[in-house]
Amino acid sequence: MKAHFGIALVCGLCPTILSIRGAPTTGLDRDAESLAAIPADSFTLEDARHLLIRAGFGGTPEEVAKLHALGLDGMVSWLVDYEQRPEGVPPPAIIPTPVLDYRKLRTLSENERRRARRRWRIDDQRRFARVRSWWVEKLLTTRRPLEERMTLFWHNHFTSSYQRVRNAYHMLLQNELLREHATGNFAELLHEVSKDPAMLEYLDNNRNRKGRPNENFAREVMELFTLGVGHYSEKDIKEAARAFTGWTFNRGGASFVFNRRQHDFGQKTVLGRTGDLDGDDVLDALLSRPECSELIARKLFAHFAYADPPESIVKELAQELRDRGYELKPMLRRMFKSEAFYSPKARGSLVKSPIVLLVSTVRMLGINPPPPELIVAGAARLGQNLMYPPNVKGWEEGGAWITTATLLDRYNFCRALVKAGPTGPPNPRRSAIQRRGQQQQQGRGQRDARGGRQSAEARLRAMQMMARRRAQARVRNWDPGLDLVGLVARLEVSTADQIIAALGKRLLYVPLSEDREHILRAFVTGSDGTKPLALDKIVSGKLDARGRRDAESKLRELLHLLMSTPEFQLS
Repeated sequence: MKAHFGIALVCGLCPTILSIRGAPTTGLDRDAESLAAIPADSFTLEDARHLLIRAGFGGTPEEVAKLHALGLDGMVSWLVDYEQRPEGVPPPAIIPTPVLDYRKLRTLSENERRRARRRWRIDDQRRFARVRSWWVEKLLTTRRPLEERMTLFWHNHFTSSYQRVRNAYHMLLQNELLREHATGNFAELLHEVSKDPAMLEYLDNNRNRKGRPNENFAREVMELFTLGVGHYSEKDIKEAARAFTGWTFNRGGASFVFNRRQHDFGQKTVLGRTGDLDGDDVLDALLSRPECSELIARKLFAHFAYADPPESIVKELAQELRDRGYELKPMLRRMFKSEAFYSPKARGSLVKSPIVLLVSTVRMLGINPPPPELIVAGAARLGQNLMYPPNVKGWEEGGAWITTATLLDRYNFCRALVKAGPTGPPNPRRSAIQRRGQQQQQGRGQRDARGGRQSAEARLRAMQMMARRRAQARVRNWDPGLDLVGLVARLEVSTADQIIAALGKRLLYVPLSEDREHILRAFVTGSDGTKPLALDKIVSGKLDARGRRDAESKLRELLHLLMSTPEFQLS
């Protein structure tokens, strides 16, 4: 594909996205501030597409049509009541991360201690890579899309980062905990995640001791997890920190431990409650405040519908949460059936996060799931490094996902997902550098062997390089199983406008602008100087082997051009 076509489509993407957000895709008049349910007989195919991309990761037109046939109530129940459907991707068989024996380390020399710690870190990093690959595989193949979407949501709410936790098993436990309570009871989730080893480590509560209270967790549980800024005092934080003293975990078994000797049993006053309060008492006090239900309602509505919801909607959903004892499903059902959710204001109003962008592209095209390493690396490059949130506030969503640094990366990773165009010749300078690095590594290993010792460092470097090569080979040899020629033949499209519309129906939630339609039409017809697409031969089946290869290549480039538009970045 010629470079200037992609540049013409993505140039000025940031302001263009802001200008087309909320573009209506339905003629139905729905109130953006009403939680009243839409009439069941007004639930359209476009409504079903909108629901599936927001409450999951989208799907092929065939999958959308099948779910739309269930009706509004049936499709919402299919999404929300997912427990009846078994999952096919079991968690990785990872045992608790071995604890470093510090008594033994003290008997070693400084260099030996350094190597032992490095071996421990690299071994755990391999475990962590397996955990992330497992989660991505679930995202790509799950039959419970809302469960994984909510797990992703809670991961950005109750943030923990491997960079600080440095324990793959703890990160796995937290991920499974978020999934277990994904659409369950928020109060139970808050209590459980507050005792989660990864959270205790991430926010230093395992170092919170009587006489030396650590305020990190007490502050964040109020500011970010429950109440929000301005609804508590510094005195509340200090007193709450005392209540959480003694909360730690067993490093061997990775389970919560209440250390009575390190707990402050004195009188405390938090949010107007006084007594010998412990951590659970503080959490209950937070849950009793209306600001807590309002914060959760606001974040969930903004995640699924549109940003900055009106206070009337927030208060109604928050009241629903409180009335139901913080059960999430009733509130989610109400939201997914509401006029506000299907209003023009909600359509095309959200910028796809990197994970949603990559996973939904795979699912909407119905291609073979790519190696998880490709999605992990792609999302990280685009700004969403799974299990590595930038800080305790998590990732900033919305327009923050689109920057000048991520524009072409979005463009290129979508290209990789459909394997559009030639990969290009190898870079001779890069190849020479790689060969020189390999030779140096081999030389170090040989010198270690000649010196009478097989260096642990050399073995670890070799293992890391082999792991990278295997991952690169999996990505290189992966076949998306994409047959666009066959698709066009089945759809019997015979004009440029028809093929653009057919692909747009699979991928877009916002209509293309006339200028971008013109660029795509010129590419199909060849009026831009490229070879035209032989639609008539595709439909008639008169392509020879070479003609089919050329047509498939042209169609993949067209698909990539469509995925490089501002409209594709929105859902």
